Amino acid sequence: MILISIIIVIGCIIAGYRLWKTHRTLSFISFGFLFAIFSACVGYVTYHSRYHTTPDSLQLSVYKKDGTYMVKGKWKDRLDLYRFPSDFLVFYVPDNEKISIVKRERYKDYEEMDVKSLKEDLKNWLEKQPHSNWEPQIFDIQTDKQFQFSFVLPDNVKPSDVKLYYVHAREEPMDALEYWFKNIELR
Repeated sequence: MILISIIIVIGCIIAGYRLWKTHRTLSFISFGFLFAIFSACVGYVTYHSRYHTTPDSLQLSVYKKDGTYMVKGKWKDRLDLYRFPSDFLVFYVPDNEKISIVKRERYKDYEEMDVKSLKEDLKNWLEKQPHSNWEPQIFDIQTDKQFQFSFVLPDNVKPSDVKLYYVHAREEPMDALEYWFKNIELR
């Protein structure tokens, strides 16, 4: 598809240049077509770089069954084009107890990504957020229009003491990752 587009663009440039002296109307049409393609590309990139999802565009509901918490999520608005392929779940548990079982849909190529630097970047960002005295437990989750995940809390931890955040990552071209988070209340 890209090769065909390049051939069309080069063909319009050559046709517009060669027809300039003899058939100016055809030359203007050729250059006008190029201008329309260029304007459409710039408009597409500009539109998608200005569109951002917000925490309000994410609906979350929490269910508890037999000690297992299930969280279902749905995006009210469309997902942003420049989102990172996976979002994150961040648990803050008193006394830094470990969340042992987290079942979720993972991004299929997550293991091939440079996860270490990504998690370090996220941890640095989280240090500026509340609960920086507790160690964050970070789990990846695939970014989908609808999703769900489940987890089990340690036995001696009250749900009201646990802080759980859904962290959405956005990655615009030639820019650093941006994050926002949404609190998920457990009862």
